[in-house]
Amino acid sequence: MRILRSLLLCTAVVVSGGCSRFRHGVLPSFAVKPAASRPPSTATLASQYGCTAAQLAANWQTAPLAIARPGTPICSVLGRYGEPVSVTRNAIADMQLVSMLHRQPNGRYYNATFVYYDDTKVNRQLKRPIGRWIVDRVTASR
Repeated sequence: MRILRSLLLCTAVVVSGGCSRFRHGVLPSFAVKPAASRPPSTATLASQYGCTAAQLAANWQTAPLAIARPGTPICSVLGRYGEPVSVTRNAIADMQLVSMLHRQPNGRYYNATFVYYDDTKVNRQLKRPIGRWIVDRVTASR
């Protein structure tokens, strides 16, 4: 009788799709964008945002790793933290954001987020700096 009960239980498990430990079917999938092979270099980013190589060099020599204050123009900040390991761009309501993550040899990370406010009625009413890339915030790990 026990053997028959065990056999019926095993049959029920197999028919119902098996135990989760033994299931090798379709795993849940997620929409994941593959990462780029390399983020753009600081020089490439500078040319995209209207900065010069001289500005990049000056930023590294005069203020290396200094935390930039909100409102600082992007051309005064690019190059301070070295080459980015990741660059993310987003466009949301009436603004564009660019976030750059930098890793230093000592293991410290710097994340610089820049914002560009579009010329809209709301942005003008809020007295936001329109039409130029500026620092939103810069953070550093400990």
